[in-house]
Amino acid sequence: MPFKLFAGKNSETTESEIADLRREVDSLIWYHTIDLGRGIVTPGIYDHRLYLKHYGFPKSLRGKTALDIGAASGFFAFELERRGAAVTATDLPEWSDHDFGPRYASELTEAQARSYLRDPFLLAKKALNSGVVRKEINVYDLSPETSGTFDFVFCGSLLVHLTDPVKALWKIRSVTRETAVIATVIHPEPASNPLALFVGHPGALAWWFPNKACLESWVRSAGFGRVEWISEFRLDYRDGKAGPHHGVVRAWV
Repeated sequence: MPFKLFAGKNSETTESEIADLRREVDSLIWYHTIDLGRGIVTPGIYDHRLYLKHYGFPKSLRGKTALDIGAASGFFAFELERRGAAVTATDLPEWSDHDFGPRYASELTEAQARSYLRDPFLLAKKALNSGVVRKEINVYDLSPETSGTFDFVFCGSLLVHLTDPVKALWKIRSVTRETAVIATVIHPEPASNPLALFVGHPGALAWWFPNKACLESWVRSAGFGRVEWISEFRLDYRDGKAGPHHGVVRAWV
């Protein structure tokens, strides 16, 4: 279903509104590349439109509730909504709530970091006339009591940034009613034993690269009853630089 740009009393968007939107987009730092309509596309670090087929989303989520954990600029949350779901998108309350180690040095000022967490998502939500609900909560604090439960849960490229991805998956399982799709950076070397490469030193921005067997074990340890592989692919940056190897699994409760 198409979204209207700044839909309001008037169905048409003025050239002035489009120019204002373009200026706002250009003033922000975007994680996701999002088509806002009227020829405006956000300059994200990644362009997931090229990789969407690798995530195995159902064609229709009409009548379903969905949760996008660590939504960033919101590309996946808006995509789930486009497929018919009633969507909640979560992100951290503050930049300092990341699992950063003491050696981590941010390239962003405090004001930039605060803006990065909130403003791109909120601007895209407004531009797309989206009904996605945004909730500020750490993945470790997810529970039926704090967040409710959802038919479909998506966790994309988040586990790599956590010191305790297994605990996070326990929490994700607790709010999943039917299925979850979990994507993360994986170690591409084949191995039958569940192994994870520790990458937390020295920058402490990323922590663990599991192999396929390890990611499966993590997900099963969280209490999911069945796990299947959806895809493996290299997620390159929008500027063409080679990006990290990703794995995507679907899990059922």
